[in-house]
Amino acid sequence: MARRKKGRPIDGVLVIDKPTGISSNRVVQRVKGSLNAQKVGHTGALDPMATGVLPLVLGEASKFSQYGLDADKAYLGRVQFGVATDTLDADGTVIETASIPELSMQSVEPILAQFRGVQQQLPPLISALKQDGQPYYKLARDGVEIERTPREVTIHALTVEAIGPAWIDLSVRCSKGTYIRTLAENIGRALGSVAHLSQLRRVDAGGLDLTYAVTLDHFLQQLEDGTDRLESFLRPVDTLVAHFPKVQLSENDCMTLIHGQKVTGQPMAQCDTMRAYCERRGFIGLIAQDETGVLRAKRMLSPTAAGMRGSSDSGP
Repeated sequence: MARRKKGRPIDGVLVIDKPTGISSNRVVQRVKGSLNAQKVGHTGALDPMATGVLPLVLGEASKFSQYGLDADKAYLGRVQFGVATDTLDADGTVIETASIPELSMQSVEPILAQFRGVQQQLPPLISALKQDGQPYYKLARDGVEIERTPREVTIHALTVEAIGPAWIDLSVRCSKGTYIRTLAENIGRALGSVAHLSQLRRVDAGGLDLTYAVTLDHFLQQLEDGTDRLESFLRPVDTLVAHFPKVQLSENDCMTLIHGQKVTGQPMAQCDTMRAYCERRGFIGLIAQDETGVLRAKRMLSPTAAGMRGSSDSGP
């Protein structure tokens, strides 16, 4: 007999404006506990020091979390010069100091140009990446040698927002897997000094920006007070896949796909992956189409969840 899941079945996306000084996992646990939800996860962690956009996936939305993980992100960060730390950010222990370089648009812009575009980036020692199944940060704490491999990342945009006597504020839009801490360290070295990331705020994750976000304290307080219903904060399951084209299918075709069977028909002149909707059921999942027009399920809601109404797309 299948084991009954604990908690309430809640499906959707909740965008939290994460406060500083708390881990992303702790945010997940607090939200899960406050809602008594069966399943809550996130689409990409923020370090405890960082603040900003943290999309949480509840219930069926967790099936599409990878699309959030793979999405581009945008940040505002402060690079502090003259001091290097073991974590590359303000939470770490000072390991090196150096003189502060001349900071001006004329001196900084040529350096930033080196870091735009596709590049190889060495991930930090203190990170959640794993070696032999263990996170780097645990191995580093135990004194285990870590064989780090550079990873390809893309920095789509990198601009100066402000310059101070010992710091620069940067706006960064980048691909998944980019470490802003490492970028700060590399900029410091390129300017002939050392540096660490002293502030970081994520302002966008896959198109979900701060206008979608609610602070953790406000969310928890509103739930406790009963001032607002959960629905006022929760976004639909298809929020994370809104960039895929939408197709409307018949009731019979929807039910066939939901149960894992293929649907034959004419090619729809769409891309390989599409959002599938049924008039009576709304969003039912992602489907794929081959060159002959055959449709197959790619990532579907459960039959029960697919029977619910509501989606984030009210357009054609």
